[in-house]
Amino acid sequence: MTSQSTIKNTEQQWGWPSKSLHWLIALLILIQIPLGIYAEEMENSPLKLELFGWHKSVGIVILMLAILRLLWRMAGTVPALPDASAVQRRLANLAHTVLYGLMLVLPLSGWIMSSAANRPVSLFGLFELPALVAPDDAIKVMAKEAHHVAVDILIVVLVTHIAAALYHHFKLRDTVLRRMWF
Repeated sequence: MTSQSTIKNTEQQWGWPSKSLHWLIALLILIQIPLGIYAEEMENSPLKLELFGWHKSVGIVILMLAILRLLWRMAGTVPALPDASAVQRRLANLAHTVLYGLMLVLPLSGWIMSSAANRPVSLFGLFELPALVAPDDAIKVMAKEAHHVAVDILIVVLVTHIAAALYHHFKLRDTVLRRMWF
């Protein structure tokens, strides 16, 4: 049986729900980026439509998990950065804020883009989600541009986030990475 201290976040450690959501979302994002890029570069074909169907479904799952993760984070404690300077704390907070924002903006912009293109968004073919906007070429173009810019920002922030975690683990030898590990 799991104790309450391993479920809830503490000042020193992330609880298992936070860890599980972190790593599940990370895995899905690492699948999502190449899947979207690959599908985007393909010639029009049934396979391209199928891959984009998967891309949209995974995006919706990321959106749902990100909302759950954000609510869990807001309801609990966030472990403090060990011996971090004010600048490090601000940069870490900025990076996390941008990551959470992108986990919301990317799926929503993709959903808006599909809606504006009059292309349905379904969750793995189980059911169709409602369109967020009416068909509109101008909205489609804006949503597509926002989506592409957000992907570029996400890649930069992810690389920085991973590099910072590795820096903390190997150079500073603190607990930043270990406390998010299972």
